[in-house]
Amino acid sequence: MQLKCIIISMIIGIYTNLSKDIGGKVTTSIFNLLSQNSSVTINLSDELRVLNLKGEYFSRNSLAQNSDLVIVLGGDGTILRIAKECALYNTMIYAINLGNRGFLTEEENFDINSQITFLLKNEYAHDRRKLIKIKTKDNNFFALNEVVLARGSRTKTMKCEVLVNGTLFDYYTSDGIIVSSPTGSTAYNISAGGPIIAPDVEAFVITPICAHSLHSRPIVVNNLCSIWISLLHAEPYAHLNIDGEDILNLADGDSIEVSTSDLVATFIRKPDYNYFSRLSNKMRKWSDIDSFNF
Repeated sequence: MQLKCIIISMIIGIYTNLSKDIGGKVTTSIFNLLSQNSSVTINLSDELRVLNLKGEYFSRNSLAQNSDLVIVLGGDGTILRIAKECALYNTMIYAINLGNRGFLTEEENFDINSQITFLLKNEYAHDRRKLIKIKTKDNNFFALNEVVLARGSRTKTMKCEVLVNGTLFDYYTSDGIIVSSPTGSTAYNISAGGPIIAPDVEAFVITPICAHSLHSRPIVVNNLCSIWISLLHAEPYAHLNIDGEDILNLADGDSIEVSTSDLVATFIRKPDYNYFSRLSNKMRKWSDIDSFNF
């Protein structure tokens, strides 16, 4: 089938989780459709070399840097792996769900031709999501979903204190602390009993994980706040986890500062995209165990 669509010149990257796209069938179909348009230059992530597609290959960072838009094929985890790089270089993200939940994705994998036609018509809306900035003693990190400070022992809780804008908020004895963006509120935060926050709300949610206290509950704060989490005690250490990836271990006395970043991840949506309709559909699917691929 020929793809007939006239657009301005665009460089499109393809980033795929091949464990979700078995044999690269969806990736190859998208590549072939894009190749029919002379206005499109196609960049490919290094992982796609196994498919022997005729294109230029890039590392994840270089793919985002050298593309106007990246098509992401996979689930939310796949998006999280490249979202920060795309935000850094102001590269748009168009995500097609090949996973289970796909809260961040725009499309399910059903009609690739219509999806790519929509993309090339350049009539999409932008859904901008602010990133979280995490400052440690030595480095700055960024997250789309959440930052988690979690216990390093399977059997012992950790103790920490949380300050908001320099004022002591609470002491926690728990398995960990989550600071989530609205985007990440449907991820680890919701599993730990935190609230769902609409993406246009300027907020963070601080959620304790299995707190050993009756009064410790999630709290929503303005994202202009600065949140300090200081580790008082953990055996043998605590993990700093950002968007599902273990970053480093923290020792007693170490602290992190969480604030809003200037970086923004821009997702492409259809003009009729409605967050609440999408959320309702995803939550119903989430409750249906038969819809999962274990």
